[in-house]
Amino acid sequence: MCERCGEACRGEVVRVKNTHFHVHCFTCQVCGCDLVRSGFFHHSGEYICTEDYQRLYGTQCDSCDQYITGEVVSAMGRTYHPHCFVCSVCRYGPADNIASIPNWRPSDLLWEKVRVSAMLTLSEKRQAR
Repeated sequence: MCERCGEACRGEVVRVKNTHFHVHCFTCQVCGCDLVRSGFFHHSGEYICTEDYQRLYGTQCDSCDQYITGEVVSAMGRTYHPHCFVCSVCRYGPADNIASIPNWRPSDLLWEKVRVSAMLTLSEKRQAR
């Protein structure tokens, strides 16, 4: 029995866990695109394409406004891709060696605290895997 239309499934079917769909019925419940040939998410009983899932439920990077997949850096109430988390003045990030940053002064303590916090957050997330 097709989960979407309720009719008997014959021929080609899509099986997701214990749920069956006609190939033409397995579509995004937001935009209607074909989910057979693309990735999808199952959220609150709905099958949703990756693009709609990101738009509705994803986390956007506060620097580049793109959706984040994979590792996330959280600092001062904001979220970033690891490569986007950089100083807004000097454009250096946590992965950069502080000694190599031109004009960096030990009095730049706030940046150092945020940098260390971000590195700890990344480290904790890697260990949690």
